[in-house]
Amino acid sequence: MAFCPFCKQEINEVTAVYREVRHVEVTAKVRLDSNHNLSYNEEGVETLEVIDVEGDEEYSCPKCGETLPLNSEELELFLEEKLLLVKESEVEVKDGFASFKGKVYKICKQLPLKGDDDLLFLEVLSDEVVEAILAANLF
Repeated sequence: MAFCPFCKQEINEVTAVYREVRHVEVTAKVRLDSNHNLSYNEEGVETLEVIDVEGDEEYSCPKCGETLPLNSEELELFLEEKLLLVKESEVEVKDGFASFKGKVYKICKQLPLKGDDDLLFLEVLSDEVVEAILAANLF
């Protein structure tokens, strides 16, 4: 089961917040009213077209509420336990690989955290033989 790198609790789901902004193009009749203010004729709207949609999604741990800096592809790998998020201070690092709890992982991304620590994105190696060779040679 996946675990939160902040509270260390096992999680099998995350909380997602999706924010969306829509850019809409409206064609309407506009005129000055008797008070010299612009007036839109709502009945004269000719087209209402969505031009662009921008959205972002933020994921957080359901137990501690900390934001998990993942995109949707990384989230899927994280929940499948093919990607781990671990603080650098909790692992041994060498030549682009990390040793964590007796296993070797490939470091695929590194993000700075508050303070002196970084958050490492560790990819599970799919070949156990390769993992054993790396463990023997690097750690």
